[in-house]
Amino acid sequence: MPEDIGTIINKGFKTWVRNLKISTPFVLNSIVGGIISFFFFALIGLLLLGPEFESGVDPTLLPPEQLFSIMGAAVLENISTVLLLGLIFYLLVTFVQAFFTAGAIGMAKKAAETGDTGLSDMVNAGKINAFRLFLVSVLMALLALVGIVFVVPGALAVGDLSLFLDNPEASLRGAGMFSLGILVWVLYLLILNLSLSLVGYALVVDELDPIEAISMGLRVFMGNKLDVIILWVLSLSLSFVASYAQEFIGSDSGFVLILTTLFSLIVIAPLTAVWWTRLYLTKTCRNLYDHTELLCDPNEFMNNNRGF
Repeated sequence: MPEDIGTIINKGFKTWVRNLKISTPFVLNSIVGGIISFFFFALIGLLLLGPEFESGVDPTLLPPEQLFSIMGAAVLENISTVLLLGLIFYLLVTFVQAFFTAGAIGMAKKAAETGDTGLSDMVNAGKINAFRLFLVSVLMALLALVGIVFVVPGALAVGDLSLFLDNPEASLRGAGMFSLGILVWVLYLLILNLSLSLVGYALVVDELDPIEAISMGLRVFMGNKLDVIILWVLSLSLSFVASYAQEFIGSDSGFVLILTTLFSLIVIAPLTAVWWTRLYLTKTCRNLYDHTELLCDPNEFMNNNRGF
């Protein structure tokens, strides 16, 4: 019998406490992503400021205004290269994230079904599902960009942005349409994120193709809208708490920034992954581990009951 949302949250929390190692994929993803970002921005910096170094000028000694002016001109001169590098960077980071996200879901699935998980589950789930989850991530990003059509009429009505800034009253109607378009786009993104929130879990848990995963994720969402909305709001609220904690505690403190980042990686991300995985598993009628019914060792429990 499928669990209600209260049971999912309660048992999911206990599963997370028992398997704190589920945070490992998120920590590794942050580290690898940071390394890739460092090399990317270093490469972009060399591309944009390389001519200044060759001419004997030290860009670090230039005033910020002049430095930004040089970088802006360099971007325009190398716009195709910058866009290509940006696309490669996005695809690489997305693939790395897909691998570790698939690994985290695989660990959460194993923990929900047997009570325990290990890093081998992360590696296996990542290897099997990374590419398909990567394709789903790119597809969902494209679906999000489709919403730009809501902004186009307002942008066309506004016309020349410089003229609008000089005389806003001349295009007040266009500004209203533009603002309304942005609002509709944001609403579209929220609905899209909510309705597709189970797609990644369907793909990894059932090892589905991207289109099958989207179909299955939507089907489970439509059959359990209230539970999904509650868990979505809870997950979003935890993310907001982590995001704004630094501002309330001390925005200038590097220690607070490190602390809130670690809290997000070690607590919020793995805990919500366990919740979402358990929700998908129970709503698709899977047999899940229950510490109140099973012994500490699930294998021992199965061996003891084979004779019945």
